[in-house]
Amino acid sequence: MAHEGHEHGPDCNHDHDDSFEIEVVELEDENGEKEEFAILEELEFEGRNFAILAPLAELQAQEEGTADPEEGLSLEIFEVKDDMFTPLEDEELAERLMKHLDEQEAKLKAEEEKD
Repeated sequence: MAHEGHEHGPDCNHDHDDSFEIEVVELEDENGEKEEFAILEELEFEGRNFAILAPLAELQAQEEGTADPEEGLSLEIFEVKDDMFTPLEDEELAERLMKHLDEQEAKLKAEEEKD
């Protein structure tokens, strides 16, 4: 998938929550369909760069309270090389990456509870 830069600012056509800014990328699939994704997390893992993305429309629906609370976000993992986002298709690597993220989250929570 190709990455097309998006300047996220006051003149873009998205609703904004001024408390934080979401980085958005527009990706094009093999059929030429474009979709905007919010970058939830960027990280280096096993010497490679990855981004955890969620469809922007889903994220906005959750924030507005119009999404079905039973449905979570559709998370997608992409490997990032030279501003190119490639879907991660290696299921074992994806599982290790998600386990790593869960472990990091648990460590952060444990540290916060100490404070």
